[in-house]
Amino acid sequence: MMVWQGHEQNEWSLAIEEVLGGSTDAPATEAPDPFSLADPAKVERILDAAGFTDVTFTDVHRPIYYGRDVAAALEWVRGFTCTKEVLARVGAASAERALGRLRETLAAHTSRDGVWFDTRAWIVKARRR
Repeated sequence: MMVWQGHEQNEWSLAIEEVLGGSTDAPATEAPDPFSLADPAKVERILDAAGFTDVTFTDVHRPIYYGRDVAAALEWVRGFTCTKEVLARVGAASAERALGRLRETLAAHTSRDGVWFDTRAWIVKARRR
């Protein structure tokens, strides 16, 4: 399986957090954490309890494609639970400002072949006991 490495190692997550974090003083989201399996020791414990052994982790450091242009990337990011929750908590004016900052961030990561962010993940392999 592929799982994200830590939040701090994923440029896309840091960028979105920075943009959305400035739009509200509300507490952090209650949404499931996409980085909940970033810790190899935790993953090994879970897999061991599920009857797996010989767990290995392969580091993947590749850019992630967010869309062909800013509009496509923005549509994708607006579908993220964290994005929806922040935009729902703030007023219309604050939401528009946050979306403007998000557009700027996505534009800064646009190249001739789309919107890309740096990312780190693990490919996790295991064998059933």
